[in-house]
Amino acid sequence: MKIVDTFEKHRSEPDKTLEAYTKSIRLELGKEIRKSTKIYLDTKYWLLLRDAAIKRTENENIYELLSNLQNGVKDGKIICPISEDIFIEVLKSDLSFLKETVNLIDSLSKGVSILSERERLDFETLHFILENFKGEESVYLPDVFIWNKLSYVLGTVHPTSTPFTTEEELVIQKAFFDQMWTISLSKMVEIMGMENIMSMPQLNVLSSQLNDDKIEYAHENKSFKQVYLSELAGALDLCIPTFEDAVVYLFKKEYGYNPNATEKKSANSGKQIANAIYNLFKKNKLKTYFPTLVIGAGLHASIRWDLKRQFKKNDLHDIRHAQTALPYFDVFLTEHSLRDLVTRKNIKFHEKYNCNVYSHPNEAIECVK
Repeated sequence: MKIVDTFEKHRSEPDKTLEAYTKSIRLELGKEIRKSTKIYLDTKYWLLLRDAAIKRTENENIYELLSNLQNGVKDGKIICPISEDIFIEVLKSDLSFLKETVNLIDSLSKGVSILSERERLDFETLHFILENFKGEESVYLPDVFIWNKLSYVLGTVHPTSTPFTTEEELVIQKAFFDQMWTISLSKMVEIMGMENIMSMPQLNVLSSQLNDDKIEYAHENKSFKQVYLSELAGALDLCIPTFEDAVVYLFKKEYGYNPNATEKKSANSGKQIANAIYNLFKKNKLKTYFPTLVIGAGLHASIRWDLKRQFKKNDLHDIRHAQTALPYFDVFLTEHSLRDLVTRKNIKFHEKYNCNVYSHPNEAIECVK
């Protein structure tokens, strides 16, 4: 692993905060890849393309798709960033070919990932508040600020509580960020080791509980919109702490100190934001804000409303793929069932977020060409 030594550089810039520094680096990345078409490959496609890369398939369409993707990435016209769910699912796939899979991801992603779900929700919240209260010039564009590097695919972390002075800890944090920024997924997996990979937690399999709830509460909703609103309300309740954190962050940026407990309680900002989002959505005025919440709630509602469709074991990962791909990527290559779900007439997420969704390799080839 190449060592990146930027300690002296950061010692010479003591006034630049960690937040300001990391933001500047991420903005550089976003601007660098802005003109590249972003293609989201779900786990199925990554594994199919991996098989083509190691000559393990007889599907000629997959070989052609891989060749076109490789040429597009090489020319800077295409990039295939991954998400935390891709990372987790790949690590839980056939480990005998893990090295080949991560090598392919390193190549087609050019080391780029999208922010983790928690970080995207934070961004979407700040984007909504700032754009509506301070104007468009106060926010970063999502297509520039939503990207990260593979080493931070599960979320961005920094060394804290070190035995050094505050000033030296800041230097260490920036230098650590610089080092992590250069690490490939292959090196990251090597550092993690197979023992840690095998022990990584998985998403809880909730399909049985969701199917039971679907039957139990079916009588409570008389229309798809009611089901959708019910799902959104549940998601918003879970996000109230996130909304509160965003308001505290903005308050501190404005006034230089955190509001006290009494001020936070009396403001009840998290609940107020949740109510505002719910009412705007109900009146069809939310526009494309909060895509992570809107898409998640919509897909859950669509499955609940379809009496012939049961929740399947992998639906939670599939829904999270859609939440990631549709609002932030130009193209989404996925399975037939998920393509059907996101393009249904009652939601039409592919149109709402202007994302081309394909499930057949021959369609994907034409799109990439």
